[in-house]
Amino acid sequence: MQQELLQKPQVETIGRHIGFDAGEEMAKRFFDKHPEQQYGNTIGKELIEKILSQPGCAGVTIVPGYNEQGIRQAILVGVDANMNPILNYNVVNSTGELEVEEGVVGDQSFKTAGW
Repeated sequence: MQQELLQKPQVETIGRHIGFDAGEEMAKRFFDKHPEQQYGNTIGKELIEKILSQPGCAGVTIVPGYNEQGIRQAILVGVDANMNPILNYNVVNSTGELEVEEGVVGDQSFKTAGW
């Protein structure tokens, strides 16, 4: 009997283009089940690029959360090739000394209407 090895995918390759029709159908199924949540969160390019430009960042994990007002928001955090969150990383400052920078964990998304 041949055993197949299950390999964890490379983080950089996770995700695929599914097209508008498939995305719309997936969103419709969700919104039909949860009509009170018919909205999306829009995140700006600057935050996404800031997260992805962190040393060792291989992808972004999106986690649901609630802000201080109890409104659902997306939280974005960079992850390394092992899917570990990047909570801090080392940088060399202008005097050549090693410093620890806090990893970027972002929210402040803009709530937009659902499809």
